[in-house]
Amino acid sequence: MKMIRNKIGLALGLTITASLLVTACSSNTTSTPTTSTTATTASATPAPAKLDPYTIKMFVPGVPQKDQELVNAEVSKYLKDKINVTLDMQVIDWGSWADKMNLKYASNEAFDITYTAAFDNWKGKITNNSIIPLDDLMAKYGQDALKIVNPKVLNGIKYNGKTYGMPTNKEFAASKGFLVRKDLVDKYKFDLSTVKKPEDMEPFFEVIKKNEPGMIPFLSSKGNALFIAIQEGNFYGASSSATNLGAFDRTTKDLKLIDVYSDPRYMDMLKLANKWYKAGFINKDAATLTDFAGTYRSGKVFAFPETLKPGKDLEVSQATGQQWVQIEFTKPLITTGSVLGNMLSISRTSKDPERVMMFLNLLYTDKTLLNMIAFGIEGKHFVKKDANTIDFPQGMTAQTSGYSLGAPYMFGNQFNDYLWTNEDPKKWEKYNKFNTDAEEAKGIGFIFNNENVKNEISAYTNALAEFYPGLITGTLDPVEYLPKMVEKLKAAGMDKINKEVQTQLEAWAAANKK
Repeated sequence: MKMIRNKIGLALGLTITASLLVTACSSNTTSTPTTSTTATTASATPAPAKLDPYTIKMFVPGVPQKDQELVNAEVSKYLKDKINVTLDMQVIDWGSWADKMNLKYASNEAFDITYTAAFDNWKGKITNNSIIPLDDLMAKYGQDALKIVNPKVLNGIKYNGKTYGMPTNKEFAASKGFLVRKDLVDKYKFDLSTVKKPEDMEPFFEVIKKNEPGMIPFLSSKGNALFIAIQEGNFYGASSSATNLGAFDRTTKDLKLIDVYSDPRYMDMLKLANKWYKAGFINKDAATLTDFAGTYRSGKVFAFPETLKPGKDLEVSQATGQQWVQIEFTKPLITTGSVLGNMLSISRTSKDPERVMMFLNLLYTDKTLLNMIAFGIEGKHFVKKDANTIDFPQGMTAQTSGYSLGAPYMFGNQFNDYLWTNEDPKKWEKYNKFNTDAEEAKGIGFIFNNENVKNEISAYTNALAEFYPGLITGTLDPVEYLPKMVEKLKAAGMDKINKEVQTQLEAWAAANKK
């Protein structure tokens, strides 16, 4: 595996390589952190007086906010003189996000914008025609955004030569690990410098379990479990539209897929989770828990697994009103999955895609608009300490604020975001270094076409659902249940899927001289 060095990073700033696409959570490469454009609109945008009023309905996942309507109203006032638009942004909790959005697509509900990401079945939304290609709209009404987002990013998120989402201009490498409550670390004088692997947390979990009644030592769910924090140190996805299939071994240079389920390291991860579950470190409802974010915001969680970056602990601290510290278990890696996420796409049911693209363009160029959506109303939800630094109004915290969305990574050009007073003033510089120093995954640019095995993938996914949540959360004994799951997965067509991915991967490698 090769490393992305400064000769690339300095030239492209936050851009990290790659034309690629997949089915795991992620995003894509971008321009330098200093690219912070002021409020302008694309030259093709008509004057507001010539535009009929239009309401943009926008859906994003997260924690619903009490003051959402107030923020929408304030944003709408601002947008009236820009593009004569009223914004109706609605936040759907993560636990019901997929189901509620699938119902909207199935019922042909009219709306304009949806958050999309590879892990959120972005590719399925394309093949089902739930979202539309944006290239012509971008060329006409997204010209400013195109100047900011590096071409390598835009090439990397194309599917069959077309663009179906506007990627957030942000960091694109990722490491994996835990977030841990700082107040409890301080209270019990835990020495986190001794933690080199997840097992090193066990003495701390014992202390929390014994002395903090009602506290969950290690929060887990079917979508956020121990494997998140350590799996990428061993293997990562190449792209297959199926969980754990089409995986590379990180420790080799071979462009060859491995069978994750037969790898001893996978069994070791499941055994550790099962050990923690039996010890009472993991919440009993882990296999069925849906409100993961709401649970760790509750004040009843000591640690949880997370995808990390510089300052992730400070971001979560700001959003939750609790102080967290991060512990990394894997080195930063740029995968196909980590560069195809955090996009905004236009629904096929939008009544005015042109106006919607004008709005998306503004998210990259208009600092006032971007920060209003990210942080709320100045004076009510935040106060400015200087031109680029904000804090909560006196007496307010993230928990008492009516608008603490905690998701600036979802919108436009993140290098135009304000920084909270507890954040590092050099945050964007560190993002750039984090990206440029990260290891580049194998297979960057590979796009898997699941047409030949879509029935097998459907059957595989259904079979996986019976055992997978219980196994990854430690609820089920892997020695007994992993073989049972693998037997059903093989019957569903697992080997055929892997073979198809490998065949396409080899063809791609030959064509691209990899």
